[in-house]
Amino acid sequence: MDRIMRQWRSLLLLLLCVVGSSSLPLVSSQTSSSSSDSCTAALAVGDLIPFNTTGLNCFQAWSSQDFILRFGQDASAGSNVWNFVLSAPDAGGYISVGFSPNGGMVGSSAVAGWVASGGVGTARQYYLGGTSSRSCPPGQGKLSLSTGAAAPTIVSQGSRLYLAFQFSGQPRTDLVYAVGPAGSLPGTNGFLAQHQYMTSGTITLPTGTSGGGGGGSTSTGGGGGGGDSDDGNEGGGGEGKGKHKHSGGDGDGDEGKGGRRKSPSSSSSATASGAAGVLSSKRRHGVLAVVSWGAMIPAGVAMARFMKRFEPLWFYAHAGVQGLGFVVGAVAIVAGFRLDGEDDVGAHKAVGVAVLVCACLQVMAVLARPIKEAKARKYWNWYHHYVGRAAVVLGVGNVFYGMSLAKEGDEWSYVYGIFVGVCAVAYLVLEEWRRRH
Repeated sequence: MDRIMRQWRSLLLLLLCVVGSSSLPLVSSQTSSSSSDSCTAALAVGDLIPFNTTGLNCFQAWSSQDFILRFGQDASAGSNVWNFVLSAPDAGGYISVGFSPNGGMVGSSAVAGWVASGGVGTARQYYLGGTSSRSCPPGQGKLSLSTGAAAPTIVSQGSRLYLAFQFSGQPRTDLVYAVGPAGSLPGTNGFLAQHQYMTSGTITLPTGTSGGGGGGSTSTGGGGGGGDSDDGNEGGGGEGKGKHKHSGGDGDGDEGKGGRRKSPSSSSSATASGAAGVLSSKRRHGVLAVVSWGAMIPAGVAMARFMKRFEPLWFYAHAGVQGLGFVVGAVAIVAGFRLDGEDDVGAHKAVGVAVLVCACLQVMAVLARPIKEAKARKYWNWYHHYVGRAAVVLGVGNVFYGMSLAKEGDEWSYVYGIFVGVCAVAYLVLEEWRRRH
């Protein structure tokens, strides 16, 4: 009876390790705000904006990220200058709004801004020529931005950022919005890190307006969590269908009404389709790598090591987990090679390739597995065990290295480190139990 209980305890420990591998927190962090902005209230930094902000249209452009956009035509008679103010929580990254010729990110001209830790703000135009950082050069774009005293500016106040700019010419009506990763502000070269979240939307420009270019508007605001979409047309989870009525001065704070003048001839509308709940390309790669090389493959090794008493269950469990882990891991590596290469990730990619080679050798070894009675079986076992262990060590180490390159924050490394530590302790306990029995 004691022997059976010990076997069940060891099996329970192993199952807890496997369950833990599938329950790592895969939460896409959302922006939180310690302050608020509302279309029902006056612009908090109106006196710091280099142009008149009274009478601007206002609507919630991206509800999950609390993006509020104000826009309108300049008050000067006959002027074709348009004013824009984008308000968003300050999460330690950049914010941007782009004007797209086709509704997608690529080909857009965008204005991005950020405030460094010292309080110095920077706002620049970018031409989004591709999906990599290097293909989005700063200081380029097709917007005729104002210069001098009315040049683009960004102001931080009350834990919110206010990005203000104006340009001449009719604005494009397809917009793209983006939030940069926290702690990854552009350096001296001005190149932006790949956005953490993005979404797209449209505005319908009012006609016959003056002043702030008023007009009531009906908007369908973007809901969802703001995932990643390289072309701005993809996105998951939450289309954001809530109607936000903007008419005259009456309103409710939740729907962003009021604070605008209604045009007699037309209305302004805005829609945003949220790319909600979808992880960015970099995070998708990281999650797949953690689940496969960082969790499933080590769990499969443990099954072969400690479940031999449960014949033939151990073999099918080992083969199934390792096979699935190999497929997911291969997808993770392919996804990694599709990422932008502006960072120093050469060593990370090289280790990833080494892990994949070891895994492929293991698959090939299964096809050439000799029978138990063969003399070559002993050497095959050595080969299978040590190549597999090398893949596990390299895979786990590369997961930690990848987290540091992604600048996801120490908490992610701590969480995965605790998981690895728990599994290591369980492994040592089971190894001692195996030695004694």
